[in-house]
Amino acid sequence: MTLERRDILTGAAGLGLAAMAGSAGAQRRGGAKVPVIDVHTHNFTPRWVEMLRKHPDADTSLLPTKPDETISYRGAPIVRLAPDMTDLDMRIAAMDKAGVDIAIISLTAPNVFWSTREVAIQTAREVNDDFAAAEKKYPGRIKWMASLPWQYPDAAIEELARVRGMGAAGLCLLTNMVGMLPDNEHFHPVWKAVEESGLPAFIHPTVPMVDIKKWGVESFGLANTIGFTSDTALVYARFILTGFMDKFEGLKLIACHGGGTLPYLIARMDKMWENTTSRRLVNKPPSAYFRKFWYDAIVYDQPTLEFLVKQVGEDRVLYGSDYPFSIQDMVGVKARVSALPPVQRDKILGTNAQQLFKI
Repeated sequence: MTLERRDILTGAAGLGLAAMAGSAGAQRRGGAKVPVIDVHTHNFTPRWVEMLRKHPDADTSLLPTKPDETISYRGAPIVRLAPDMTDLDMRIAAMDKAGVDIAIISLTAPNVFWSTREVAIQTAREVNDDFAAAEKKYPGRIKWMASLPWQYPDAAIEELARVRGMGAAGLCLLTNMVGMLPDNEHFHPVWKAVEESGLPAFIHPTVPMVDIKKWGVESFGLANTIGFTSDTALVYARFILTGFMDKFEGLKLIACHGGGTLPYLIARMDKMWENTTSRRLVNKPPSAYFRKFWYDAIVYDQPTLEFLVKQVGEDRVLYGSDYPFSIQDMVGVKARVSALPPVQRDKILGTNAQQLFKI
């Protein structure tokens, strides 16, 4: 089935699938009290793919690989556009099989941070419209996070106002946007508007803005396993140490992949903070900010998940799968969360997300 045909599946058929899937999910859970909510799951839309095909730039393009095209970003192949990257019916089937009730879909890297101002604004609007349509097509199964053209703060604030009226559950941005980290003052007007909106902001990593070949992460998937997790830790460390979190105390920020390396380095950061009194911009140790963030549960083994929960608290961890990427683990993450004590299990599978995203 082509991308175009998938994009025009009838609304009636989608509604029927959603109803059947919701019923099946309830039966699989055996009367569990909380819905399973996937906060880290991605979707590209056919119109987004077409915009990139028509408007590549020096850093971001589509490569004509087989059997599917590949998104290339800064010299790294970051996404293979397999059918499940755009096909919502395939997504619903995977959710049914894993026992996941709701997916809060988001646009991952490179998001809309490429090409010209006009392309970025149009692409953001089209993706957000497509996601809103997906929620209507699959009621009770699909919710969505909006993308904003952050590189153009005035346009980002305008789009934020629009998506609030369309039912966006949150926002998705990247750990660096056209080379600027999210704490950059260029983005502060947007952050102020985000704080006022009350919407959670999910910050997904991308290829770090360094020479990846000199760093040595251009192969073996290291741009993902090392690059992504390092970029996440850097962003959240800067949120803490630059005073950003003191300025925007009301923000609700979600760190991907268990917080990258941050939960495992926080004591080291505290020690460094203690020994750099002349250069402090904050009056509290980094660990004092640690539980102001939320973290997804994508860590791939039980001891690491248990460590994460102990470090950040059971109220700050959220179920996520990273579907439909090759390292997605919809079934595995759910099994590991389900092995936790019941109170932790229920909070992480769904209650925390219900409260954060107001579901």
